[in-house]
Amino acid sequence: MEQNNKWSKAAMDGLYLSLVTIIYSLIMAAFQPENFAITSLLWTAKFAGCIFLLWYFMNNWSKNFETITFSQSYNYGFLICLFSSILCACYSYAQIEWIFPEQTEEAMTLVKETMQQQGTLNSSTEDMMDRILGNFGRISMFASLVYYVIFGSIAAAITANFTKKTNPFGESDNQ
Repeated sequence: MEQNNKWSKAAMDGLYLSLVTIIYSLIMAAFQPENFAITSLLWTAKFAGCIFLLWYFMNNWSKNFETITFSQSYNYGFLICLFSSILCACYSYAQIEWIFPEQTEEAMTLVKETMQQQGTLNSSTEDMMDRILGNFGRISMFASLVYYVIFGSIAAAITANFTKKTNPFGESDNQ
């Protein structure tokens, strides 16, 4: 299989994988469920859906080969997760800066009010919080990217174990 096809297929699979997280984030931001059972159920569904989709895409990719090593399967899974991570991180930036900016401002206002009531809010703390709020979209995007890449790397490693195909009687010729 061509290397070009691998990258474009991984990019498309990453797009589909990222849609699960983006739809989950939209639901959580739009409806803001406060019931712990509902939020737990939604998060569990998102988590299971992401793991299943990653396994499905990696398993589908491994069908192109007679044998595929753990390393080859992991590399493809990592590419999927990398593309998905980039899209999810960009969405988190868009959500904070453009889609639901009022939620971030409301949360920061609530933190300031709580600190004011406790007597721990002074002018320098408030200035620092305002600077953080001004850069919160970028901070969130970077933190999300790191988190999603690390999580995706671990998920790809676990899933690659279930999608590898080896021939115990011969050597793998597609390394």
